[in-house]
Amino acid sequence: MFSIFKKSKLKFVSPVKGKLKDLCNVCDEAIASRTLGDGFAVEPLDTKIVSPIDGKVTLVFKTLHAIILENDEGESFLIHIGLDTVNLKGEGFKCFCEVGKKVKKGELLMDVDFPSIKDKVTSCDVIVLAQDNSKFKLLKENSTIEACEKEIVQIL
Repeated sequence: MFSIFKKSKLKFVSPVKGKLKDLCNVCDEAIASRTLGDGFAVEPLDTKIVSPIDGKVTLVFKTLHAIILENDEGESFLIHIGLDTVNLKGEGFKCFCEVGKKVKKGELLMDVDFPSIKDKVTSCDVIVLAQDNSKFKLLKENSTIEACEKEIVQIL
């Protein structure tokens, strides 16, 4: 019961400026069906990816296309940048974080040259997925949101 109380207090900010999307609108079946967890996506209008939570970086994939953050309660969140971006092997990505680094909401994690990679990947969507059973409600679905914008989603 206490973990549910903590989750309701967890506040996210937008990881990038762009259009907030429900996962069902992401062009990947495993993500759209929430098989990999619930969360949200942002169709980016900027290149800078920032931390959506206060936490610690627990994993940066070698190909730089994904990062896992963990908050103080031990809840993990995957930030997956684009679809099929793993095939780029880091091309177009500049990382500003490392494993073990504590980060605050809004702190720069990655700069991605979306204009140079957009024709090489399925999608440039920035996807945030909970690695537990959290459920999300989008508060500004289909709206353009700013990086670090508050009250974009709510954990149920």
